[in-house]
This record gives sequence, C-alpha cells and structure tokens, in this order.
Amino acid sequence: MRGNSRRELRVLSIDPASRGFGFCVLEVAGRLVDWGTRSARSRHNRNERCVAIVKKLIEEYQPDVLVTEKCDGHGWRRHIRVRELIDALVNLAHEQKIKARQFTQKEVRAAFGVDEATTKHDIARAIANRFPELEPALPDRRKAGDNEAHHERTFSAIGLAVTFWHERK
Repeated sequence: MRGNSRRELRVLSIDPASRGFGFCVLEVAGRLVDWGTRSARSRHNRNERCVAIVKKLIEEYQPDVLVTEKCDGHGWRRHIRVRELIDALVNLAHEQKIKARQFTQKEVRAAFGVDEATTKHDIARAIANRFPELEPALPDRRKAGDNEAHHERTFSAIGLAVTFWHERK
C-alpha cells in the first residue's frame, strides 16, 4: 500500500469532462475522503494540465488504485481527447506504481443493480443516499437540451469508485 501505515485501501477515481474532471477519494471501507471537480481551462495542452493536477492528487492522497472509465467498446461516445486523457492517466498510474482499473458504464450500472434504462441522475441519487454529505451537490434531473451539471462528473467518478468497491466484495 505505497509504504504507508493506512489499513484501508484507498481509491482515486477520475471522470474527465470538457473543462477538467470530477474526482473522488474513497476508502474501500466506504469512507468518502474527498470529492469535487478540478478545472483545466487551457486552450492548449488541456490533457497535460489534467495529468499534472491528478499527479498532485496522487501525491496528496497516496491512493492504492486509480479508477477511470473504460473507453473502448460499442457505444462509447466521448471525445477522442477524453480517450487520450484516460490513457495518459493509466500511464501515470503505472509510473507512480499504482494499480489502474477501468469500468464501463454497463459495469457501473451492474454495481448499482440497475438496468440500461437507468439515468445518470438515478445513479447520482443512489450515491447521495449512500453518502448523505453529497445531497447538497446532487444535480437536478436533466431535461432535453440541458448541458450536464457541474457536479455530474463528481457523481460519475464516485460511481466508478463504488463499482471498484462493489467488485472487491
């Protein structure tokens, strides 16, 4: 566990967005250590900026595992820049001697025991029920044409971390 005396396995989960990423730090026993979004507003080298910020989070929280979305497979609709960022984060984890795990949205839904018709908001609601401290940040249900809420990526990152937690049980 990276040379520290902590007993709990610590997970850093990252979910990229157009202007940065959502993140969470979760101990496998179920304690949410930190969460939020980080902005990487830069016209050039946005991925490099994100990787530098994640590197600082790794230094601060010393996670044992870095969790991201698995970006291959049918139906993955995010921008190629996000795929490149996720690949760079997996490489960073290997450089930092941290395990890297990736999960598809289908695997996240399975961890929450829901089907394909379940929305991100439904999963975010389940996360807020599990972690009441997140209730004030719970985004409103999206309507057609609405942009994604600022905190949606945080909830997606937590969903990925909970999926890792669920898999370990």
